[in-house]
Amino acid sequence: MLRKIFVHPTSHVLVQLFRYGLVVAVAFPVDFGLLYVFTEHFHIYYLASAIMSFTISMIVNFLISVLWVFRLRTDRPLWKEIVAFFIIGFVGLGLTALIVWFFTTVLGVYYLISKLIAVSFVFFWSFGARRLMFNKHVSDYIILLKRRFTND
Repeated sequence: MLRKIFVHPTSHVLVQLFRYGLVVAVAFPVDFGLLYVFTEHFHIYYLASAIMSFTISMIVNFLISVLWVFRLRTDRPLWKEIVAFFIIGFVGLGLTALIVWFFTTVLGVYYLISKLIAVSFVFFWSFGARRLMFNKHVSDYIILLKRRFTND
């Protein structure tokens, strides 16, 4: 059972969600820690810090995700997967920046608390989009649906 959860390639959504949660548990301290360091120690504006820290943690997230979470991937070339992963990530970055700005600037919430709120939303966006993009079984199903509706 533990091998199925932690070791074997899988397309099971709950196992992938669990694994992605662990990936975020590794990438989040990178993101959150760098946000704090950039803002408090290097005196970089909090939104610029959020963008830089998110981008660095996205690289960590990518490496762990393709090596462990989404190992059963589509037959696309790796460069296309990298581009797609980072497009999804940069949409997540936009959502993060918007949420952090709104909660910090408009509502007056401390920027680190705003970041926690943003992570809660962006986690599900990123997982869902990456699962659709990278999971071979999901991608095959989407292709079948497209064929069915375009050939009728």
